[in-house]
Amino acid sequence: MKNSFKTAAIIGFISKGIIYLVIGALSLLAALNMGGESSGTNQALRFLRKQPFGQVLLMLMGVGLLCYSYWMFIQTFKDPENIGSKLKAKLRRFGLFTTGLVYVVVAILCFYHLITYPTSDSDNSQYLDFIGPVTLSYIFGGIAVILAFQAVVLIVGVIKGGLLDQFNLEGHRGSGVIRKIGQFGFYARAFVVIIIAYFFLHAAIYTGNHDIKGIQDAFSFLDQSPVGRVLMAITAVGFISYGAFYILLTRFRSFEE
Repeated sequence: MKNSFKTAAIIGFISKGIIYLVIGALSLLAALNMGGESSGTNQALRFLRKQPFGQVLLMLMGVGLLCYSYWMFIQTFKDPENIGSKLKAKLRRFGLFTTGLVYVVVAILCFYHLITYPTSDSDNSQYLDFIGPVTLSYIFGGIAVILAFQAVVLIVGVIKGGLLDQFNLEGHRGSGVIRKIGQFGFYARAFVVIIIAYFFLHAAIYTGNHDIKGIQDAFSFLDQSPVGRVLMAITAVGFISYGAFYILLTRFRSFEE
């Protein structure tokens, strides 16, 4: 495998890991009443922007996430690790492609925060008004189904082991611990995806609700439940584990075919 592919993957893993570490840490502090806030990607990027050398951090994050997307696209089209061309392999490669697209958007968001430095959340509740309510209902319903399917795939993949097998951790000292960290992180991510799917399903049924909800809203939803603080704390630790897992991949992941 080309060294440029490996370098892009490693930089991408670090960048993705940092985003989830910040989201998890801020949400955990909020759950513990220690000054944090229910956090999503926007909040994590604003937090980074406020740090010393924040502009440099955001620039590096944007470039790093583009590297992660590049690695996803390389796996999709070049198949350097011989994923294969059977149906199951094609589905996995398509999943990698869509993941790459998602992180291109997150990278663009990094550059957006770098340029505009927004001080508050913009009101996005009306920006879909030009779409008819019936069409909007179908769109939101479709997104809800896709997200629910993604959550199921994550859970099944962790239970069966295939999801973590793709990271080629075996044979490395401490790989068992790294897998456990990854399992916890993926479960937490699946849990939050299920909540976001619920939000979209609710929006599909009540099409007057155009407020698109994400990770921050999912943590806020947990906070409002009867045992919300506990659930929020556990999920936040899961996100920290998810971020740590990707950073640890830079040392323990094998790129051999």
